[in-house]
Formats: sequence, C-alpha cells, structure tokens
Amino acid sequence: MGWAQEIPLFGSVVNLAKNDTLNVRSSPSYHSKKIGALPLDAYVGVDACKKIGKSLWCKVHHIAQRDYEEFGYGATPGWINAKYLDPSNSGYVIINGKPDCDYALRCKKGKCEVVESYETNEKNEITSIKTKWIDRKCLRGSSNFGAMTEDPDASGYCTNGNYIQDYLREKRLNVLMGKDNDIVRHRAIAFVEVLSSNPLWPENILSYIHPKKGVIMTWNVRFGGEKDMQFGYSAIKNMEKNREQKIDWGQTFGKGDDVLMSLYDYIKMLTRPVMAISKVQKLKDLKGFKCAPKSECKGYEVFWIDKDSDMKEYNWQGLVVILEKFQNTWYVVGMLRDRWTI
Repeated sequence: MGWAQEIPLFGSVVNLAKNDTLNVRSSPSYHSKKIGALPLDAYVGVDACKKIGKSLWCKVHHIAQRDYEEFGYGATPGWINAKYLDPSNSGYVIINGKPDCDYALRCKKGKCEVVESYETNEKNEITSIKTKWIDRKCLRGSSNFGAMTEDPDASGYCTNGNYIQDYLREKRLNVLMGKDNDIVRHRAIAFVEVLSSNPLWPENILSYIHPKKGVIMTWNVRFGGEKDMQFGYSAIKNMEKNREQKIDWGQTFGKGDDVLMSLYDYIKMLTRPVMAISKVQKLKDLKGFKCAPKSECKGYEVFWIDKDSDMKEYNWQGLVVILEKFQNTWYVVGMLRDRWTI
C-alpha cells in the first residue's frame, strides 16, 4: 500500500527498540504536546494522515482490548510519524458510527472492500462471501469487541472475522497450490504461510528448517556474499527473546546505509499476507545458493505485486525459498528477500 495514496485503517508500531516507546502528539509535530505513548508492536486505528514537510504523520486512535500503559481505554487520539507505523487494511470496522461486526478486507483508491454477507455449511464453515465497496471516510478501524452491535441480546464480541480470514486463506492457498503434484512447491507455500502468521511462532518455523544445517539468510538479493548468515535451531527458537540483539546484515543498495536488525525483525519483514500473494514461481537457478554435493535442492520465489500501482513492475516484493531433501523430507535451507519498493 502506498502511503502517499492511501490512509490505512490500522497500523502496528515498528522501528522501535523493544523497551522504547513512541510518543503520541497532540498535533503532527515533534514540538507539540505529548498526550500518550505506544510500545513496539502496538496496534491502533488510523483516522487521517498528513504530509508535514518531508514527513508523513498519521492520527491514530485506541482500539478496544488493545490497552497500553500510556494509550489505553479512553485515550485521546493523537499523531505519530508514519515511519513508525506498519499499515494494514484488514480487520473490524465501524461504518458511519454504527457498530455491526463489519469486516474490511482491503482498501484502494479511497474505498474499502467490506464483507456484506456470507453463507455457511452444516459445520458452520463459510462457503461463500459477498462484499461491497464503501468510501474510506465512512469507516473507522475497530476490534472484535469495539465493532460489536449494540443489540442487548448480542454475545459481547464479534467472531465472524476469524471465519472470514480462514475462508479466504484456504481459498487462496488452494489456488496457489494448484492441481499439480509438486510436493516441494506445496511445502514452500506452507512455509510462507507460517512465516506470514501473526504472531510468529518459532516452533512452527523450526518444523520446516533443516534439522542439521539450519538456514542461510542474506540481505542481498542473491546468495554467496560475505554477509550471508547461517542460523541454527537455537537461534530461531530464541529469536523473539533475543530481539534486542542487532545483527550487521551489510548495507542497503544505493545509499549504502548499514542494515542493523535482529533475526526476529528480519524474518518478520520477509512476507506480506498470504491472501495478497500474486504468484509462486519455480527458480531456474538457486540465486547463487550452493547445494551440497550429492544433495538435491529446489528453489521457489513467492511474489507480492501491487496490482493497483501505476508502476506495478516496480512495486513488488519477493521471497526466495531454497529447500533441500533430507531423509525423504524437504527442508528449508535458504531464504532471502527479493524486492523493489514495497
């Protein structure tokens, strides 16, 4: 999503140290009064965004059940710099001030797609959904508690969002898996789904990583550089606990700025939502990865392409996954983030 074109419904606080906080200001300026603070990974609703000089600021509000020490229930909406906000457009919304468990899927060009109705089977599983597009200005980001209807007979919180996400995820996965019998491709897609989960679960990731070799990662767009990093079982298992331990991944292309981030933050930025995957492509080569002698390796790249962009050939992100066969099971032995702008 381009920050310059769209105002997201939600945002998560990023680019902070684990024990640091982000000040919420009364107006879009570092000189304005502090009215609250948000920790790393805090989840908020977004009301508006405004360009001030070279910076973009967004006005954020508290979301029910997302209480933080200095920005909890009843907090006054305030402004934060957008460089500390990871945008999202999927979640519960309130339409024109009336809560009714409405669920948004995505936004583009000033409108958001919201689930209007859905059908279920005898197992209460969603089998189809009907959506409608609503002006973004009519929506306010909420939660399964905040978006609950005011009907006194209601249960107290919404549950349809989980079923909607499950339905859409399964539908997209079925398309991506296809009807072929390429079990390695299926394994790579399943691994990407695990990486896309929120929060990340190291135990689930480890079930895909080579038990003897671990996995090689790099900041570059090809393997084989001096800054290739190899991580084993222990490093991945403890990556969240060691989130403050910054690793020197090398330099950015163009500016040459140093890239310092933890393993947890690196893995977290590798993917985008599963439903947004554009295509999965088998690699003709392994992007410089050296497969061990007498071993069998295969590589795939998952793409997320901003199809709504006027320059979609540049607005894309990819994840390269290299797998090696070990004791009749395919394990991930290498991955890197391929990208252009998003």
